[in-house]
Amino acid sequence: MPSQPSAAGSVSGQSETQSPQLNPVFSILVAGHRQQRLTRNGFGPCSDKQQCLTQCLQGLLGQVHQAAEQAFMQGAALYSKRPPVFRLLTGEASGVDQLAASLASSCGYQLSYISAQEQTQVDRFPAERRLVIGMHAPAADQPLSQDDHSLRDELALSFADLLVAVWDTREPLIVTSGTARMIRTALLRRKPVLLLRLLADQDTPQVLLNRPSALTDARLLELEALSSDTESLLAYFSLIEQETQLTVALQEWTSLLLLPFMPALNTQTAESQRLTRIAQQPSLLSFLYRWLLFLVLAGRAPRPPGLGSWLSGAGEWFRVMLDPPERSQASRLLEILSHKQDVLSRRERIIARLHLFCSAIAKLNPADLRAALRPPGAPRGYHQVMPVRSEQHPIHEPELAQVFNWAEAQASCFGRRHRDGIWMIYYAAAFAVFCAVAGALSLWPANVSGLIMIWAVSEFLLLRFIVGYVLQARFRDWHGHWMSYRYLAEQLRYLRIGYPLLVLPQAFVRPLWSPQGSRREPRLLSAENWLLQRVLIATGLPESRQDAQYYSLAEHNQEMAGYLQQVIDEHRQYFRRSHHNLHRDHVYLHRLAFALFFITFLAVTLHFFVKISWILIFTAFFPAWGAAIHGLLNHNEVVRMSSLAGQVSGQLSVLDDACTDYQHITAARGETSEAQRWRQTQELRQLFATLTRILSDENQHWRSLNRHNQTDLPA
Repeated sequence: MPSQPSAAGSVSGQSETQSPQLNPVFSILVAGHRQQRLTRNGFGPCSDKQQCLTQCLQGLLGQVHQAAEQAFMQGAALYSKRPPVFRLLTGEASGVDQLAASLASSCGYQLSYISAQEQTQVDRFPAERRLVIGMHAPAADQPLSQDDHSLRDELALSFADLLVAVWDTREPLIVTSGTARMIRTALLRRKPVLLLRLLADQDTPQVLLNRPSALTDARLLELEALSSDTESLLAYFSLIEQETQLTVALQEWTSLLLLPFMPALNTQTAESQRLTRIAQQPSLLSFLYRWLLFLVLAGRAPRPPGLGSWLSGAGEWFRVMLDPPERSQASRLLEILSHKQDVLSRRERIIARLHLFCSAIAKLNPADLRAALRPPGAPRGYHQVMPVRSEQHPIHEPELAQVFNWAEAQASCFGRRHRDGIWMIYYAAAFAVFCAVAGALSLWPANVSGLIMIWAVSEFLLLRFIVGYVLQARFRDWHGHWMSYRYLAEQLRYLRIGYPLLVLPQAFVRPLWSPQGSRREPRLLSAENWLLQRVLIATGLPESRQDAQYYSLAEHNQEMAGYLQQVIDEHRQYFRRSHHNLHRDHVYLHRLAFALFFITFLAVTLHFFVKISWILIFTAFFPAWGAAIHGLLNHNEVVRMSSLAGQVSGQLSVLDDACTDYQHITAARGETSEAQRWRQTQELRQLFATLTRILSDENQHWRSLNRHNQTDLPA
């Protein structure tokens, strides 16, 4: 998948040649019942139960803060050097929301409000950010539905690492309260939930914490498919009776959330030891040189490994080269966070230019030929949207520049290596056939004295290059790195599109780990998704350009509609060009291959009547060259990629028309009430979600087409 239109955002102060340094940010969401329901349970203002609830919640916030701070200290080498930031998200309702807001500052948290609608009669505490979604009931003087509140809860959970819920567990046959539904959503996302259970006969709430081992795929499927009651939700939790028990459990959770790369730092694991042995395995020439040096210096040099040890290591090295084992997600994440940015070497840049030049000649494309001769331009990178009027884009761009530029540069580097490598392998195979034919015909310079074996040696070198390059590419996993970094860059691009209206791609809400094995130990599922979700949590809620502390989704409908149409048009033009270029490339290369096979047919026909020795060049080399072109077309899935780009371009054209119709309809409505503004916001969110879905589906299809196209020997 070629690089798409650049995303936009503000640039951080870190060097883009280094791996991304994540900001140490930990965010918790506090939710619970309103004051009216708390009072029914005996937790009225100034009551003993209310004071016990306050003390319990304050103690839990402090313990969570301490556990997260210790986790950041353990992973300090891979997080940025900035001081850790702890955020507390809550709503503006009475009861638990107000209680949590009052405790945020004293417990070391920055307060952020996220509410479904504007609250006018609320005593607010100083907050870093305040986001109002702007919901409104369809009819006047009616409360919001529970589905509306659940939408707010799901959005808030996406920006939180941990949920603290205050729940009285008094539900009907199935759970209906917003608190219970939020707990269910958090369990489905495999997030830790600290539950304060309110009991009628006790002043102090019970403290419960969900167990990671209980969140298996089967249990979550049951939770998602079947209706939930109080007992089914409580089955995921364990009662915390001692403070040390809570400390240990929180340390386990924070390590799982913030330090999933720690197992890869253990040098005693089988994976780490295998990688170390492969890295330390000397080549044959190095092995012989070490023994020669040891014998010449009469034992003063270090004794090299014995022949048996070297043969054993060489055998393991060869097995790994032929069939590289799949690395754990923890090891992949550690490599992503610690590996410096790869850049193309001078030799690789020359090969890339040669590839472009030869492809331009084969396609008979003067524009590509001129582009291959020009010096390469600097990549566009991550450009911030700076509108002429600030109203055209209502938010400050999220700080994604450093991560996006790094992922984009890495994807371009590894993608270039992979594509150039495939091209070299197939063409080297074709020219190996030419060397065999030239050797059989004793073509110059094989007819010169002393160079009789020149073509045989050339064929051997080409075959050795093919085998060696395939083994190296598979072991270094250039194809896998290309897929990984391209996925990161594209998901960040989609986040930027829907971020102003909180339309988040699925990668930012998927569960990150799963209990595996007989012991149900939690294992990271995707290194890329973990990094993406940490970026989202560190970014936090959107900030307005005009007011850094307050942002309302429903107040910028007109501006967001114009922004949506610009983004659609940008991507539509990109996919239209991609479809045109890929289709043109396929047609030209297919014609060249057809011409080569047709010349072969003529040569074979002529050979029946005329005996010419050098006709082998046409009957052997030209078919090999044509087969190489077909191999490149099939391996790179040029036809399917062109068709996919054309389909996406058509879908975006339809969406562009729908967006234009939406703007005409909203303009005809004239002045809008709060209910109508929320309706327009809902419609805009649907349009943004459709755009994100189209692009995400395209990326998924692209990944499925390329997933198994690793570097391999030419067939």
